[in-house]
Amino acid sequence: MIFIATCSQDTTTDIVMKEMDAHYLLRFNIDKPENFAWDFHRDGFRIVGKSAGREITDKTLTSFYLRKPIYFDLIDVPKHGCVENWCREETNELFQDFYRECQSRGLTVLVRSQSNRYGKLRQLLAAEKHFRVAPWHFFHGEMPDELKRGRWVVKSLTGTPIGQDKVFLVKEVDPCKLDLSYPWFLQEKIDGEDEVTVVYIDGKTYAANAPRNSFGGEDSRKSLMENPHAWPRCPLAVKDECAIRGFMNETGYRFGRFDFIRKDGELWFLEMNPNGQWAWLDEKNENGLVTLITDAIKAEDKAHRARPYRQGLPPASRAT
Repeated sequence: MIFIATCSQDTTTDIVMKEMDAHYLLRFNIDKPENFAWDFHRDGFRIVGKSAGREITDKTLTSFYLRKPIYFDLIDVPKHGCVENWCREETNELFQDFYRECQSRGLTVLVRSQSNRYGKLRQLLAAEKHFRVAPWHFFHGEMPDELKRGRWVVKSLTGTPIGQDKVFLVKEVDPCKLDLSYPWFLQEKIDGEDEVTVVYIDGKTYAANAPRNSFGGEDSRKSLMENPHAWPRCPLAVKDECAIRGFMNETGYRFGRFDFIRKDGELWFLEMNPNGQWAWLDEKNENGLVTLITDAIKAEDKAHRARPYRQGLPPASRAT
C-alpha cells in the first residue's frame, strides 16, 4: 500500500489519486488529524484513515510518496507558544521522521535525492556547470560592491510568511535602499522573452512556457494564480535536455520542477524545486503529464513490492 503524506488543500494529489487504485493507497492530510488515528511503536506502526475506511501498517506499507504535508491555515503563535502550534509541530516532526526512516530503507517514490539535500545555494553552484546563471548574492550586514551596478531582483530562500498571511514575492529593487540588518538574496535581473518550467520525471521531461510580459511583475506565481491555463507545452532543445539530465544526475534527484528564463534562445537557470507543484500544467491530463508521473510512482512501488522481504517497514533488529 502507498502512503501519501500531504494536506487537504493539495489538488495535485487529488489529480494523482484519480489515476491510481484508491484501494491501494492511504492519503494522510496533516491538517486534518481528527480524521486519522495512529500508533508507532517498537514493533511497527498502524495509521487509520477514518473517513477513507482503511488502514496502513508496517506489514502493508510498500511506498511513501511525499507531497505537501503543510498547514495552509496559518495561526498567530503568541510569545510563549500555544497548544495548537505544539500539536502541529509534534505531528509534523513525527511524520517527517517517518518519511526519513522510509527513505533510509529505500521505500520512498520519486521525491528524494541519492545525495545530500540541495537548497538554493547548492543548486546555484551546481547549475553553473550546466546552464547560464545570472550573478547572485546572499548577504547581510555589508553591501557587496557588485550590487551597486546593474539591475537586481530580490528573492526568498523559503516560503515562510512574513506576517499577516503575506508571502515574499520576487521583485526588482534598488539594493542601496535595503536594510542591511536583514538577510537578503539578490540576483541580477534577466530580461528574457519568456519563462520556461520543466518537470523532470525519472529521465523524462515535460516543458511549458509563458511570455514574460504576461506577468504582473517579476513573480510568475502571480500570473499563475490569475490564469493557470496560460502555460502551453513547448519543445526543448537537445542541449537543454542534456543539461537538465546532467544537473539531475549530479544532484541525485529523480523528480523536480525547474524554473528558467529564456533569453536569446538560451535557458537561464533560476531554481529546481524537488517537490514542485505540477498539476496546473496539465490538469485534465490532455498531454499525458499526469500519466507520466503516476506511471513512475506505480513502477517504483512495483519494484518495492517485488523485493524478497515484502513487509514495508519491518522493525529494526534488537539485541536480545
